[in-house]
Amino acid sequence: MRKRNRYGRLLKKENVVMFPGALESLIEKGLDAVEDTNYPEAVEAFEQVYRFDPDNPRFLAPYAVALYETKNFEEAKEIASKLLYSGTTEYLDAMELYLAISIQLQHYEEVEMTIEALLDEEIVPPEMEKKFNYLRDLNKRLSHRYVSEHDEPKVANEIFTVEEFLDKSITEQQEMIAALAYRKSDKSVMELFHDIVEKEGLHPIVITYILVLLFESGYKQEVTITKFGNTKTVIPYDMDPPGYHDRYKEVVNLICEIAEKDPSRMQMALDAAKRYSIIAYPFNWDGYSTAEVATAYTQYIESMFQGEPMLDTELNSLIKKIDEQTDR
Repeated sequence: MRKRNRYGRLLKKENVVMFPGALESLIEKGLDAVEDTNYPEAVEAFEQVYRFDPDNPRFLAPYAVALYETKNFEEAKEIASKLLYSGTTEYLDAMELYLAISIQLQHYEEVEMTIEALLDEEIVPPEMEKKFNYLRDLNKRLSHRYVSEHDEPKVANEIFTVEEFLDKSITEQQEMIAALAYRKSDKSVMELFHDIVEKEGLHPIVITYILVLLFESGYKQEVTITKFGNTKTVIPYDMDPPGYHDRYKEVVNLICEIAEKDPSRMQMALDAAKRYSIIAYPFNWDGYSTAEVATAYTQYIESMFQGEPMLDTELNSLIKKIDEQTDR
């Protein structure tokens, strides 16, 4: 049996309690089943995990793979979408899986627009360009075949109202956004996203997703964002996407300097900082120095290893609060 990092939280769903050991056992069972290519068994195990801990990053990728291999493509895309916006450090691998699933679902326009954006923004490193170009060519071939086999191509998704959007679950909201993501040049779609993103009560990940699309569309109108009790007015066109802001890079560099002698702790601190850059976007630890932020992250990870609480400071509470968003 391979050794994997173990951690646990007492989880409760309605009146049913899942103890940490049982949850970890199911994750291990699912991971083993994936490695043995027993995908139906993996799906069965991960379904139970997902019920109690749907955002646990340990199993989202293999769960999506298992669903894909068992041809549950709609569910696989939902899980792959959740993985993409979870702050995973394996973003391009997650994107490759998401695109492969989308091709199976005949979401050809979305795939083409997504790959085009990834390549144009130089997000894909040179060593992976061949892989994404292959997906792009495959998508084009299948798209042409699909159109030729039907009297009419699939019609574009209809625009929903703000009220219809707000009435949906977080997962459904992300799917609704994704369905219109390829229409970034459509002014009416971007205005709809503007109206939505200024509403109170949206999940932080949903806000980030919309802001990124507004940025990619070159949206130049002021947008007022509220997250974690803080409000900021921004112009998406002038913003850097998550992970590209100078402040984030400064924090990452200093974390590497502070924790260079302990790679495991350093990586955990970097992952936490990256999650912050995505979940709290466009807030970049405003009001705190880079040294304060980097030190706080290393202390945050150390507190996990030692099993002791962090010092009760405003910055520490903010870091912990935002990092725990990935556990919900």
